Amino acid sequence: MRDFHDSITFRMNVVARKASLGLQHGLKRYDVTPEQWSVLNVLNQRAPISQKHVAELVEKDAPTVNRIMDVLVRKNLIVKIVDEKDRRVTLLSLSMEGRQKVQMIRNVVEMTCVQFYKGISEAELGVFLDILMRIENNLE
Repeated sequence: MRDFHDSITFRMNVVARKASLGLQHGLKRYDVTPEQWSVLNVLNQRAPISQKHVAELVEKDAPTVNRIMDVLVRKNLIVKIVDEKDRRVTLLSLSMEGRQKVQMIRNVVEMTCVQFYKGISEAELGVFLDILMRIENNLE
């Protein structure tokens, strides 16, 4: 049984690494990393949003998200705005350039996902997602 579990763990790591590299390759022409994309995607869906909330949604620590934010600000993809209700909070949103880039990148991500999941039904992916979530819950 141990060899079986080791095999599953190894295969999960290989697949995660290949998926990350595949996404990284697709994003390279847009000068965006997968980590930056995860932040841009959250901002596209939830902005304006605090940096703390972004960190929670992308499941990264605050210093990492802060570094990503700094890079995205330098690339003119996001803007920081002081919250009118609480001046201690900085809200993040996509810039106009950021919104345009997100739309272009979304197409690349969609095409990449189509390739990743080719030959796998929606029902199978649903079961797979359920299993992954249960494994993740076991890890917490």
